[in-house]
Amino acid sequence: MTSALAGLANATAVFNLPTVGTFTDPDTGNITPATETVSVTLYLRQGSSNGSGLPGIDADVETFEGYAVSPQALDARIKPGITGTLNFASQGSVACEVINSRHPYGSTGTIGSTLQQVLGDKIRLVRYLQS
Repeated sequence: MTSALAGLANATAVFNLPTVGTFTDPDTGNITPATETVSVTLYLRQGSSNGSGLPGIDADVETFEGYAVSPQALDARIKPGITGTLNFASQGSVACEVINSRHPYGSTGTIGSTLQQVLGDKIRLVRYLQS
């Protein structure tokens, strides 16, 4: 089923999600978790922005809230704390962090499954911009 918000999609987020195993950097010998890239098309609304006005020290914070359009069901590994890049309204890719995902009432009950099928999973992101 296609999301009712598909025509309003205005953002793309790309997340590097952990997978099974590790990767050893051939140059440094550092061991890091193996990751895979997952791209999600989103319909987002820009929320509040704030900054403290200390140039070069603080980061401006912008929040976004909306729904996953494609795929409608977010990967189970996309949860608060996961970082990636966000391209909102063709403004260019900027680092972002997931601060909340999925509906608070789940996706298995009548309300949750209906909303998930019609709209997609809910997501809140924050991006930090150096001032």
